[in-house]
Amino acid sequence: MKALSTQLFLFLLAFVLPSCQQNLKEPTPTLEAKQVMDVAYGNATEQSFDVYLPKARSSYTKVILFLHGGGWRDEDKSFYAPLLTYFVDNGFAVVNANYRLAKDNTDKFPVQMQDIKLIIDKVLANRNEYVVSDKLALAGNSAGAHLGLLYAYAYDTEGKIKAVAAQSAPTDLVQAANSGNTQAINTIVYFLGKTYEEDAELWKNASPYWKVTDKAPPTILFVGEKDDVVVPLQSVTLQQRLNSLQVKNQLISYPDEGHAWLGANLDDTRKKIVDWFNVNME
Repeated sequence: MKALSTQLFLFLLAFVLPSCQQNLKEPTPTLEAKQVMDVAYGNATEQSFDVYLPKARSSYTKVILFLHGGGWRDEDKSFYAPLLTYFVDNGFAVVNANYRLAKDNTDKFPVQMQDIKLIIDKVLANRNEYVVSDKLALAGNSAGAHLGLLYAYAYDTEGKIKAVAAQSAPTDLVQAANSGNTQAINTIVYFLGKTYEEDAELWKNASPYWKVTDKAPPTILFVGEKDDVVVPLQSVTLQQRLNSLQVKNQLISYPDEGHAWLGANLDDTRKKIVDWFNVNME
C-alpha cells in the first residue's frame, strides 16, 4: 500500500510540476498608460477630475492630486494638463482636478475643502480599478497651492496626505489683509465672501500659516522672488512656522522669476517635486 501511494504521488507530481514551472515562466502583464477623463465627483459642473495613469503601474504607484490656480475664481484643470505629463513619465499617477470656483453669491470658502475630500474619497474608492496605491500627495499652483496646504494642515483628519508641494502659494490671508495690496485683498474678499473687518477669524481659519500643526506632512515650497501677485514673504514666513514646529520642509527660491515660470526653472521645480514625493511618501 505504501509503495502504491508513493507511485501515485510521483504520477501526480509529473503533471503538476511542469504546469507550475510553466506558470512561473509566464511574464506578468505590463499595464499600458491610460487616461480617464472628466470623472464626476459631485453634481456641480466644476466637480470633475482627470486621471493620468503611468505604464507599468501597480498597487504601489503613488498618486499626486493637483489643484489649479486662478485666484479661486478662474482657470480650469485643462490649462495645466501638458505640464503634468512629467510626473506620469516618472511613475506617478496624477489626478488633475477642478473644484468649485467662487462666484458672486455662491461657492465661497470652505466648499473647496469639501471638494478636495470628495476627490480623495472617489480616487481611493476606485484605486483597485486604477491600479494605484493609497499613498497621496497634494500639489498646486497659486490658489491651488493654498488649497492644498490648507487641506493638508487643517482638514486631513485621517492623515491620508503624505506630502505637499506648493508653488507661489498664498499662506497667510491675515498678512494680506494688512498689506495694503488692494488687488490681493479684493481677490480674497471674493473668495471668502466677507471682508477682514467683518470676520477676521474666517480669514485666519482660511490661512495655512495659522492652521498648520506639528502633525503637518512634509512640505516643499517654491517662490519666484519677483512675484508681485503673491509676495514671497508668504512662503518665507510659512517656512519659519514649519521650522518652529519641526515639520520637515524645504523652500526653493528663483531670483529672476515672478508668479509663474517655464523653461529650466520649471524643469527644476518638477524634478524637485518628484524627488520630494519619492522620499516622503513612504
